[in-house]
Amino acid sequence: MKGLFAFLCISMAFILSATGSHAGDLSSNETEMRNKEIIRKAHARLQAGDVDGYKALISPNYVRHCQAMPPDLQEIHGTEKFFGFIEEFMKAVPVYTDSLSNMIAEGDKVAYISTLKGTMTGPMGGFPATGKSFTLENIIIQRLKDGRVVETWISWDNVAFLSQLGLIPAPPDSAH
Repeated sequence: MKGLFAFLCISMAFILSATGSHAGDLSSNETEMRNKEIIRKAHARLQAGDVDGYKALISPNYVRHCQAMPPDLQEIHGTEKFFGFIEEFMKAVPVYTDSLSNMIAEGDKVAYISTLKGTMTGPMGGFPATGKSFTLENIIIQRLKDGRVVETWISWDNVAFLSQLGLIPAPPDSAH
């Protein structure tokens, strides 16, 4: 009888730990998959010109970090200044493509590369429209909470971006 009781206890402990562990992993996996889908949806809405749909996916407590921006835009707290920046970009580059790759989710964060291709047909910041095309690769990490983006870390090569737009001279060719 003691042997049977021990066997049942060990079996129940194994079943409970396996079930609990699996259920926890599944929940985490579902959250990560949902977060990836929210990021895809946000980029698709913005690319389609649905700024209001995009705004619905951004938390009112949003924070954005980006060294490639002018000093007053390197760290943005709240949505007012951020949405102003987005709307200015949409006017400067009304038609663009945005492809996402290498998307990885872990916990409440999603990391990926966004490749933007477009043409600057309107002014942006203090720069006039150039009519020139660009390809810009962004490395992005976003933190989500309750189905909305609450924080972003973004990095890109601003020298390459501005050079493509003809706003700063391209570096000299090293072969000469």
